[in-house]
Amino acid sequence: MRHHLNTFSATFLVVASMLGTGILTTSGIMLSLVKTPGAVLCIWVAGGLLAWIGAWCYGELARRMPRNGGEASILRELFSPSLGELAGWTSFVVAFAAGNAASSLALSDYLAQALPGLALAPQVVACTALLLVTSLHGLFGPLGLRIQTLLAASKFILLAGLTLYGIFLASPAMEAPVSALEPLRRTAEFGAPWGLAMMLVMFAYSGWNAAIYVAGEVEDPVRNVRRAMIMGTSIVMLLYVAINAVLLTSLPAQELEGIVPVIAVLVKHLFGAQAASLFSGLVAFALLSSLGVSAFLGPRVLATMLGWYDKAGDDDSARSLVRPSLVWLQAGLSIFMVLTGSFVQILTVMGFLLGLFPILCVLGLYRVREHDGHPQRLLRYVLAPVFVGVSTVVLLLGAAQSPHEVGIAVALIGFFFLARVGIRRCAWI
Repeated sequence: MRHHLNTFSATFLVVASMLGTGILTTSGIMLSLVKTPGAVLCIWVAGGLLAWIGAWCYGELARRMPRNGGEASILRELFSPSLGELAGWTSFVVAFAAGNAASSLALSDYLAQALPGLALAPQVVACTALLLVTSLHGLFGPLGLRIQTLLAASKFILLAGLTLYGIFLASPAMEAPVSALEPLRRTAEFGAPWGLAMMLVMFAYSGWNAAIYVAGEVEDPVRNVRRAMIMGTSIVMLLYVAINAVLLTSLPAQELEGIVPVIAVLVKHLFGAQAASLFSGLVAFALLSSLGVSAFLGPRVLATMLGWYDKAGDDDSARSLVRPSLVWLQAGLSIFMVLTGSFVQILTVMGFLLGLFPILCVLGLYRVREHDGHPQRLLRYVLAPVFVGVSTVVLLLGAAQSPHEVGIAVALIGFFFLARVGIRRCAWI
């Protein structure tokens, strides 16, 4: 099979997948949960480290199973075909379709900041963006991917430039000094919603495993898939922590608490209302890249699960098996979620489900033999247990603190597991 993604392309795919709705929307919501800026920053650091460890573990899985499909392929081979199929449908529905629903709603929030007189409902704007990006990928294929790559690069440059300005030129907000441990002390009580906050951060960092979904299309995947995920996750983690440090030191907590378009608030504080409107418009435009990445990856997961990639003999035929109908199926699911769910509800459901299957995949490392005769002690006895243990605790806390959303997540799994046979038999797929 001829490959068409080098290390740089795969790394940028990871960056583009991660750099989306989470960093633009979740800090204000997290601040309303844990109450102190220091605690929010600690959670961003902890979430980044967890994503980095997950990328390392997934890199080892990619060395042993360098093929497309992500969790679907891994769980199908290491555990059972049914579990792999369930993971594939969940990835398609939650990671990509629900992710695009959340991104499109965030786009509508930022567009409202850019155009205060906009009379359209957020759902109308979100659905229009979904239809636009789906048309781009469904009709233009590789050209659509190149366009969304340029959009992702623009978004990265915008956020990186804002971060550097905030670090070196902006004046921090004047607040009373506190002990370095005070943020943790004030939120350390048992009832504090750490689980929900971490689930939001896990959503924000989701995409660290993007290269695993196209591992079969990466040059020398045994080496480069891990490199792409490690480098991409490291770049995004540094950006996320830095921009949150700027955000939380530049503005008083009460101006951010519960706010969704937090970056627009930061730009308004640093540059004024006109600049905030312009920046919000650019962010809304660049958010189309997040929709584009999911439109590129999601149908490939489904195509792999349906066995179409396994039947392909070369790269061109493999790409032809990602039919436009799969792209439109994903868009239809996203539009349904936009019309039926709230923004925070979608984020919570995604955070729970996106943390569940990676735990099972990392546990799968213990079901395969050591690679190339090397013992991998650090991976088996340190990194994998830390990832599984921390992720499990986060999900349990989140389930206890948000049972309604977790119930929706479980219902989604059950519904799509029961419906999978009928969906696979639809002639138009």
